[in-house]
Amino acid sequence: MRSVQITRGVLALLLASTLLLAPIRAADSVVDDDEYADVQRAQLVVRKFVKEELVVQGKNVTVELDIFNSGLSTADAVKLEDALPAEATLVDGALEVNFGKVTVGSHVKHSYVIVFNTGSVQVTLPLARVSYIAETDSTERTLGGSSTMALYVMTPVQQLQRYALQAGAWASLGFARTPSDWRNLAIVIGTVGTALGANWMVKKVNASRVNRKRAAALRELEK
Repeated sequence: MRSVQITRGVLALLLASTLLLAPIRAADSVVDDDEYADVQRAQLVVRKFVKEELVVQGKNVTVELDIFNSGLSTADAVKLEDALPAEATLVDGALEVNFGKVTVGSHVKHSYVIVFNTGSVQVTLPLARVSYIAETDSTERTLGGSSTMALYVMTPVQQLQRYALQAGAWASLGFARTPSDWRNLAIVIGTVGTALGANWMVKKVNASRVNRKRAAALRELEK
């Protein structure tokens, strides 16, 4: 009987300690949830692009930037700073812009015009940098970067060659699209032309020979 009483006493103590600790653990879990709660922040996504991947040396090229707020809060004091490739010169617009606020789900856009001074080169547009205040009642600035884009800068001569090839592809119904295609086509045309010219010459010689024979026969008859 005594052992049964001891066992019951131990079980009662365990039950009481469990009931006492449960509120503490629940309180701890509430504190943890508050500590890791989601923060309402802005998140700016910057896209940088040129409409044409092939551009021409010495001709104006428009660089466009699109800034989108995909976050949960308004971005404040938004500032954009861009840079040029070493081969380019700015001819219109600005590389630094202050946008102020960008609300959730909205876009702001900016563009400027450059000219490439070097041709026949592959160029990658540098990152544009954006800085902004991502949280309400905060002064800390968040930094971000844009996408990049690779371009090929043609010389004016290369552009003319490209136009000629495009016109040739249209004229040849798509059979000749590259310089090697045109070289092969020229070889075929030259071979066929040579064969036709040789055939024409043979026919002309034979016709001349027949005419001489006829003239000789007429002279014999007249005698």
